[in-house]
Amino acid sequence: MKIRIDDLAGDVTEDDLRTLFELFGAVAAVTIDTRRRWAQIDMPSKSAAREAIDGLNGQNLKGFDMTVAEMADRPPSRPKGKPRRGRRR
Repeated sequence: MKIRIDDLAGDVTEDDLRTLFELFGAVAAVTIDTRRRWAQIDMPSKSAAREAIDGLNGQNLKGFDMTVAEMADRPPSRPKGKPRRGRRR
């Protein structure tokens, strides 16, 4: 399950997040965008991910209260090579 963390401090590292989330279970991957102050955590166990979300949402890390939530799935994109419906202008 993929988890999104918003409102991160600019100096949060991958190790900081991995250590924090591993308290709840295995962490497969950590991706951080420090410029936009958010990160993505991938946890293989859905139950561990839900526990992490419940346990860490609103918690303070390096002076910032994190917003922790399940990442929404992207809607499927339009298949490549198929024309759009309607007239061309």
